[in-house]
Amino acid sequence: MLLRRFLIALLGTLVISSSVAQQNPIIDISHINKYISLNHYFGSYVDFSKATSIGNFPDDEFRFQNNEPFINPKKLDANYYIKFTLTNTGSSDSIWLYLGKAISYSVYERDSATGKIEELHTQFKNYSAPLLARVPFSRLNVPQYSTRSFYVKPQIHFYNWLEFDPILVQPTEQTDFAYTHFILPNRAYIFATIMLLGIMISMFAYALTRFLRTRQSAFLFYAAAASCFILYFAFRLLNLVSFNELYFYLFELRFQLLQMGGNILYLLFVSRFLQLKENLPDIYKLIGIIVWIQIIFLAINIPVTYTDSFNYIGDYAFDLLRIFILMYSLYIIIIFFIWKNKMAWYIAMGASSIVVFGIIALYLDRIGYYNYKIWGHAGGPLILFMLGILFEMFFFLQGLAYKARVEEVESMRAVEQLQMENDRKELEKYKAIMDARDKERNRISQEIHDDIGSGLTSIRLMSEVAKAKNEKEENPETELDRISTTSSELMDKMNEIIWTMNSRNDTLPNLIAYLRHQVVEYFEPFHINLRLIIPDQVPESEISGEIRRNVLLTVKEALHNIIKHSRATRVELSFAIEDYFIICISDNGIGFDPQKIKVHSNGIRNMEERIQSIAGKFKIANQFGTTVTINVPLL
Repeated sequence: MLLRRFLIALLGTLVISSSVAQQNPIIDISHINKYISLNHYFGSYVDFSKATSIGNFPDDEFRFQNNEPFINPKKLDANYYIKFTLTNTGSSDSIWLYLGKAISYSVYERDSATGKIEELHTQFKNYSAPLLARVPFSRLNVPQYSTRSFYVKPQIHFYNWLEFDPILVQPTEQTDFAYTHFILPNRAYIFATIMLLGIMISMFAYALTRFLRTRQSAFLFYAAAASCFILYFAFRLLNLVSFNELYFYLFELRFQLLQMGGNILYLLFVSRFLQLKENLPDIYKLIGIIVWIQIIFLAINIPVTYTDSFNYIGDYAFDLLRIFILMYSLYIIIIFFIWKNKMAWYIAMGASSIVVFGIIALYLDRIGYYNYKIWGHAGGPLILFMLGILFEMFFFLQGLAYKARVEEVESMRAVEQLQMENDRKELEKYKAIMDARDKERNRISQEIHDDIGSGLTSIRLMSEVAKAKNEKEENPETELDRISTTSSELMDKMNEIIWTMNSRNDTLPNLIAYLRHQVVEYFEPFHINLRLIIPDQVPESEISGEIRRNVLLTVKEALHNIIKHSRATRVELSFAIEDYFIICISDNGIGFDPQKIKVHSNGIRNMEERIQSIAGKFKIANQFGTTVTINVPLL
């Protein structure tokens, strides 16, 4: 009975086979060990007019594979069909179909009895393997001792045509298929990518840290460029295990934006890091032009790439742009090598690594576009590209180390220069102190000579006169009075000199107190009504000995003029503190005639010069008497 059923199935198979092309192979699903690729077993048909209906597939036009891809990347806007025939001489009545990254598709089955083609609706299922995304499978039923022909219409687009990979998988071998088909062939690529990504992430963190510490925009551009390449390689690695249609739809966007974005940011890093705007303005402008060319290209090319009809043009244009950038990069690298700058040499070496490895990777990627067997998997060019970036990072670190050494030497030189400058200033300061000390000693010597010396001379002469009168028995009281007066004046002048030189008196309250004492004592012998106005609050401002001395002598000169010339009966002395220390001396005397002021102009001129020598202001007014105003700047 079983033999008869087998012969009937075999006869049916021969009948079906005779009605289609003779080269249509038949696959016995019971003989499939784990899984089998359909690349040598399916026939293909492309409907460029999209007019073929479901019910009348032209079996005689299905072309069986000759190791050539049946999908034309220049004609993706079409309906693609594949056909394969399955038979079953075993006990299991089902097999799983996997179509690669062509996730959306329709499956049809031809009824061997009626010849009608019917679409299968309930046979689809996604299988989720460990550590992987959901791998899409559809279940095909082939009853025991039967033969079935299946037609598949995959949704082929620009983002998945290259990953079309029809495979039949035994129901019990799905996990093993996921491992041996996705992980095992790419284990070296996966391992190398993860290791290199770890190094690149470390470099990203290092550059970002340098930016946060130094706030130099060059390091920010470098970190941003590194992040673009990290995302690019991470997404490429994720391609192996992702089966999300939206993910692959966005592939071209990531592919172009991350590559060009990383390149643009790296060029900006080079421009800022080497300060090309100041050092090589022509190269700076050239880099700016290249950056804008890439930005404009992306704005035009991405919409073109995102079409089934013109995607191949966008890919060709993108390859041409990469070649253009590589050529211009070589030109810039040569300029950097010629430029006698060590940092530019390190950058040129790093950029050379990217360019050389990039050219090799681009070449191998293009010739391996339809044949992954060149590298055993599609990750070989990517590994080369990553190695180029890692070599660039190595030279970048070497350049930073060199820059750190140069900055350390320059810092040491700057410290030495600063130390020399400080020593020079200290020497000048010491010299100025010595000069001021000598000047002060000379001044004191001169004052002692002028004031005390002349007074002592007067005392000696008057003593001689008194002695001579005493010998002649004349009355010496007049000379003795003069000696007493001169001695008293000398004592006052000596006290003034001592008060001026004593640094403990260098405060504003002390100056006001001393002036008050001097004024009261000065007017005590005279019948003049004296009024003093002193603020309630006097700040502890510092007043140097030179300022105190000039203020004191000016005030005394003003008081002397009141006694000698004004005939005043009332004098008012007021102190005020604003931005200046203000002394106002006014009397109700006869004033002065500006036309006749030359009579005592020397005294007024001396007063004005003393106040001006301490950066103050001196003013004398003639109104209802005389008013003298002295403004002294406060520290």
